[in-house]
Amino acid sequence: MKNNRGITLTSVIIYVIGLIVVVGTISTITTYFYKNIKVDEINDDSNTQYTQFSSVFLKEINKEGNYVVETKTEKDENNNITSSYIIFGTGNQYTFLSSNHSIYKNKVKICENIENCEFSSSLADAQYSITVNLKTNSIDLTGDNAITYTLKQS
Repeated sequence: MKNNRGITLTSVIIYVIGLIVVVGTISTITTYFYKNIKVDEINDDSNTQYTQFSSVFLKEINKEGNYVVETKTEKDENNNITSSYIIFGTGNQYTFLSSNHSIYKNKVKICENIENCEFSSSLADAQYSITVNLKTNSIDLTGDNAITYTLKQS
C-alpha cells in the first residue's frame, strides 16, 4: 500500500480559505477600532498646554508677598480679544497674544494653541481675586467655568 503524506490540492484550498477568514476578521476589527477612536483628540495637546500654563501660573500665585500691579485686555472692533496681560509685583508679566495663539511669561512662550485667554483681577478684603478665561480646542474655561485664583496680601 502506498502512503500519501503530501499536501493535496484540497488541503491547500482549505488553508487558503481559513487564512482569508482570519485576515478578514482582523481587518474588520481593526477598522471598527480606528473608526471609534477620535484621532484628533489624541493629537490635540490642549490638556498638555493647559497643564503647562496652570503649573507656571500657580507658582506665581503662590509666591509670598506677591500682588497684582496691572491687568489689561485689548479688543478689536468686533469685540474679539487681541491681547490680554497681567503684571505681578515680582515683575513677571503673563501675556496672551491672539495673533499667534500663545501665552508668554515675560518673553518666554509657556503654551500655545490657545484660542482665547483673558486675565482680570479685583481687590476685595485684602485679597486679589484673579480670573482667567481660557479656551483651547477641547478645553473651555470661560464664563461660569473660568478659573479664579485667590492671591492673599501679606
